[in-house]
Amino acid sequence: MKWVLLLGVVLLLAAGCGGGGKLGAKALSQQARSLQSHAAEGALLAGDVFSGRTTRIYTREHSADLHKAASQIETSLKTATTAPELEGKLRRLEAIAARVSTELERLGHASKGEAHALGRELEAAAAESKTIGKGLE
Repeated sequence: MKWVLLLGVVLLLAAGCGGGGKLGAKALSQQARSLQSHAAEGALLAGDVFSGRTTRIYTREHSADLHKAASQIETSLKTATTAPELEGKLRRLEAIAARVSTELERLGHASKGEAHALGRELEAAAAESKTIGKGLE
């Protein structure tokens, strides 16, 4: 049940970040935190797939929800602009969001071995997002 509450909070944060526009450091930091959360939750789901602690249907549905949220962040970042000194971080977050979105989509139909690899990739994306977000605070 904790993950349901967490997902709800994360989706609200992602929705509140808006789409596109000019993003400052605070807004980019929020996007980074949302992306970190989606990637970390995806990594946990991948671990459950690998260890056999989840069903195929749950995995497919939950990864689809996470994929949708990550895709929204990716779209928002693609259309966003920022100050020149933040442009590199914006583009790095955009690339991470694209990667996370793709990995979450793949997770829905992944075998145990694929899920294990995807989990490691999602953990790395979460760590990278966290680093970027902290650098914006």
